[in-house]
Amino acid sequence: MGTRRATTIGLILVAGVALAGCSDASTESESVSPSPIDSAQPSSAPEAEDDEELLPMSVDEIDDWAKTAVPGSDVEGYEFGFSGWLGERTSANGVTRFTSLEPGSYQAQLACRGGGTIALTAGDIDAEATADPIVCSNETIAFDVTTVATGVQFDLALDGDPAIYAVSLIRPS
Repeated sequence: MGTRRATTIGLILVAGVALAGCSDASTESESVSPSPIDSAQPSSAPEAEDDEELLPMSVDEIDDWAKTAVPGSDVEGYEFGFSGWLGERTSANGVTRFTSLEPGSYQAQLACRGGGTIALTAGDIDAEATADPIVCSNETIAFDVTTVATGVQFDLALDGDPAIYAVSLIRPS
């Protein structure tokens, strides 16, 4: 997906973590359920406010939308999900890693809404993408994710106007 800019993205865990303050933050956890790292928040600069005005809903509503846009914790095999938004002036690229996910094959879904197009690649942490990116523009797309090592990485890139997204990962039974 080209070079990654050191910009920030807003992420809200569908599993119930509320949107944290607007700062660059990284967390890492070795809990039983996968926890994201490299999940930074959008800046509170005026550019962020401009991008937020172009979103199809308020930032506060993204978590509720995500719970209906992609499968959630009530679905058998649910591993995790996350959601947020990307804006060209504030955070057009982002990386999210879940370090404790067991290697294997998974079913993922990406939902996006807004004026921009989001390209997503998923796979092993710090590995080159082995498949073409999933490209989402006002739709919901199901796709397979296979990892050979522990953990999974999601790279997101925005082209165009700000857009919201939700991602869910399920281990098929």
